[in-house]
Amino acid sequence: MTRFQVRRKLRKACSKAKYVALGTLSMGQTSVNRTGSRLGVRASLKLVGIKPFIRVLTLGSTTVLGLSVVAGSAHATTFTLTSPTSGGTLGNGFTPVGGIVLDLIGQNNARVTSQLAANQTFVGFYDNGTPVAYRGNPGTIGIQTGFDSSVISALGGGIKEAAIRFSLYDGDSASGNFDFNQNTLQVNGLNFGNWSSVNTQNTDAQGNAGSAGFSNGGFRNDTLDTGWFYSNNATLLTNLYNSFVNTQKVVYKVLDATPYDNYYDFTQGISANLTNVGQGPSVQPSNPVPEPLTILGSLAAGSFGVALRRKYNKQQQKETAKV
Repeated sequence: MTRFQVRRKLRKACSKAKYVALGTLSMGQTSVNRTGSRLGVRASLKLVGIKPFIRVLTLGSTTVLGLSVVAGSAHATTFTLTSPTSGGTLGNGFTPVGGIVLDLIGQNNARVTSQLAANQTFVGFYDNGTPVAYRGNPGTIGIQTGFDSSVISALGGGIKEAAIRFSLYDGDSASGNFDFNQNTLQVNGLNFGNWSSVNTQNTDAQGNAGSAGFSNGGFRNDTLDTGWFYSNNATLLTNLYNSFVNTQKVVYKVLDATPYDNYYDFTQGISANLTNVGQGPSVQPSNPVPEPLTILGSLAAGSFGVALRRKYNKQQQKETAKV
């Protein structure tokens, strides 16, 4: 490992420690009052030996107060819950942030969706993180199972659109970050795109729109971003479909051109009540558009029914007149 990589690792480790300390204060996970918050932060920093963060974290209660004000004015975003596929808005049960959401549109327009819970994903550097089996390059982010024969057959023999949503804090793949154009998403061993090409939106821990807005490409440094990978490439999606048939699961991986230099935690920055939310593959049947002949047939049948009704009414009027 080069000196440069060592420095980057140290910076990432420090960034992680800083974030955890801030999160502890802001989420009320420790009993630190306003008058003692600065002392508590200094003591915590002294224990872990992170002197450079004293300047940032001595704001203490000010940080907490600031967060509480922002939370009061937060507003929900539709971006994270709207897939770029023709399926559009996700159904019930999906979180607005966190986890790995998969949205597939079959050749028959049926829709298959799933969400792998954030707490089922990798944490750490890919040379020493957990689960151990996920280490390496490419490193495994997470594995979604449940794509059995009933789910696969519902796709009508193939896939014509696919979208995958990720939420990641401090991804460092945006322009100006050290992993810009260095990371590739692999899905069942297939190249699904450059992390730096994905437009992402900053949100808070609950999925409300954040102040950092959109990245216009990449998952940014020290920012919680959520974005969608998308493809309608016929060759790629044919291979993806075949991989489902052969394995009945989805394996998400990240391939890094400069491996082991970034710390990954797909739960970081996300509210604890959202990190354990997930659901296996579910099928939403297609809603076929009626054929023109079917529409004409329906109109003809309706007109015929009206004519019969009029004839019946006239007959009734004649019978009444005779009486």
